[in-house]
Amino acid sequence: MKSNNLPLIEAIQQHQRNRPVSFHVPGHKNGTVFHHTIHKDFQSVLPYDVTELSGLDDLHAPTGAILEAQQAAARFYQAKETFFLVGGSTVGNLAMVYGMFRRGDQVFVQRNSHKSIFHALQIAGLTAILLTPDFDDESGLAVGISKQTLQKALNMYPRTKGLLITYPNYFGVSIDVQPLIALAKQQNLHVLVDEAHGAHFCLGQSFPPSTLQLGADVVVQSAHKMLPALTMSSFLHISHKLNDHFRHNIKEALSMFQSSSPSYLLMASLDGARAYAESLSKRELNLILAGVQAVKEELSTIKQFRILNWDDRYLSDPLKVTIRTTTSLTGFELQEIFSKNNIYPELADDKHVLFIFGLGENRLDKEAVELIRQSLHGYEVRNEELGMNAPKVEMDVKQLEVSANECRQLPKRRIPLEEACGFVAAEAIIPYPPGVPIILPGERIDRNTLAQIMKLIEAGATFQVERQLEDVLVIDSEDENG
Repeated sequence: MKSNNLPLIEAIQQHQRNRPVSFHVPGHKNGTVFHHTIHKDFQSVLPYDVTELSGLDDLHAPTGAILEAQQAAARFYQAKETFFLVGGSTVGNLAMVYGMFRRGDQVFVQRNSHKSIFHALQIAGLTAILLTPDFDDESGLAVGISKQTLQKALNMYPRTKGLLITYPNYFGVSIDVQPLIALAKQQNLHVLVDEAHGAHFCLGQSFPPSTLQLGADVVVQSAHKMLPALTMSSFLHISHKLNDHFRHNIKEALSMFQSSSPSYLLMASLDGARAYAESLSKRELNLILAGVQAVKEELSTIKQFRILNWDDRYLSDPLKVTIRTTTSLTGFELQEIFSKNNIYPELADDKHVLFIFGLGENRLDKEAVELIRQSLHGYEVRNEELGMNAPKVEMDVKQLEVSANECRQLPKRRIPLEEACGFVAAEAIIPYPPGVPIILPGERIDRNTLAQIMKLIEAGATFQVERQLEDVLVIDSEDENG
């Protein structure tokens, strides 16, 4: 089905056909004023960078083209209402958490959530009950919260108001979360989902289902990650079952957290990305997936790494391809070899490299594959035991020892990282990408976590910290290290 419904894009195009004279912001004046070194490159898109003019609507009180574009997205995603986000999934996560709960509420939170979820909890003044996810035996990657873990948490904290989960993980993989969501709804929990990497799941066929269809109340998606949209363009979807009280609270929160001067470029790209996805035929989707499979087969001829194939225990996104090193190279070193040959993966960890494919032509020519093969030729392939990579953890449910807001008030000091075992962290330690904290403010640092951090440092990970990760900020108390 071809979609020609582009209300916001058409409104902007009509505005430009009227040959407008700008006596308003932005200062580039419809693209006539710009630095000469990049003017030619930007010239075609600058006319779309407009402001709240007659006929172009207002994101914070839409009645025209923006409202129609959001309604078109809601119909496509089968949501009660969809909001355009111009600050990435981050602003959606902030708004849904702030809008759905009251200060002081307890909420269950997937331990490996994105940092924006934890920032939202801090802003909203909520108490986080951390749920440790299950891990895949072969890859060691976190694959989601089990129903059993949630049941244990409910037994321990029966007054909790909500469940915040991430689906799928950054690698596009998850356990089936339908039983988890069903249990949460049976217990009257609000279910909020950071579905940043699932904006294309509504396409069906070989893709996992969206949690919006599995009973979640609010779902946030980064359109720019998997759809052809500009960076920071995202959606917030509200379920048909969510009442208007919460819908109003979320809309009010969005007006607080989103810019009062939202980018029409980003909003137009959301309008176009939705229309693009809606227009894809079954034949086109099959060709897209066949292209991914062809690349996987080409890469599989290189013995210094292997493609992970997820079995039917998991829901997996066919547009995500995880490569595992089979040599002494870390994933970070393998990523560097790809980059030196002008092939740029999305991310790496100590053992893996992630490729993300798009909803278009997917290919990797044989010459590029041969260059990678030659670059890796001298590395000896090692045999590894499968099933030895997952952390051996029980169904862990815990509360932070010190809340993030309390951390701000308590005295702190810096100590060498290797001496931090037993102390309560006063700052987050976040490898980026994917932006998932290893340590949270208020969390006690144990030996296993410290070993994980040291391993990532040795492997070459990049961290989002205030300074070089040689020391760590901790709560300054004589008793904190036991």
